[in-house]
Amino acid sequence: MNSIIFFHAIFAILALPLGLLIFLKKKGTFLHKRLGWFWILFLVIVSISAVFIQSLNPGQFSTIHLLIPFTLISLIYAIWSIRKFKETKKIKYRYSHMYTMIGVYLGALITAGTFTLMPGRIIHSLLFL
Repeated sequence: MNSIIFFHAIFAILALPLGLLIFLKKKGTFLHKRLGWFWILFLVIVSISAVFIQSLNPGQFSTIHLLIPFTLISLIYAIWSIRKFKETKKIKYRYSHMYTMIGVYLGALITAGTFTLMPGRIIHSLLFL
C-alpha cells in the first residue's frame, strides 16, 4: 500500500473513535477541549494527505476530494463559532459549533470512509480479498 494512503488511513481510523468519544463526553471540560484539538489536528492531517491520493485517476482529483475544502472550512467555522460563543454567550454559536462538528464527523469520516469500501479502492481490496 502506498505510504501516503497508509498515513492517511491511520489518522482517519484514529479520528473515528476519538470523535465519538468527544461526542459522548461532557462538553466544555478540559478533556473535551484537549481531545477536540487532537481531533482537529487528525482531520487536518487526513484532509491534507488526501490531496496527494489520486490512485483512482492518477494526476486527477476525484469527486471525494470535494470533502477536503468542506472539512477544512467547516473546522475553521466550528472553532470560530465556539470562540464566538465564549465571547457573547449566545447559544446559537454553541449550536453552530456542535452541528458543524457533527457534520464533519458524518461527512468527512463516515461518508468518505464508506466510499473507501467501494470495489476498486485499496481498503476494499484489503478487507474483501
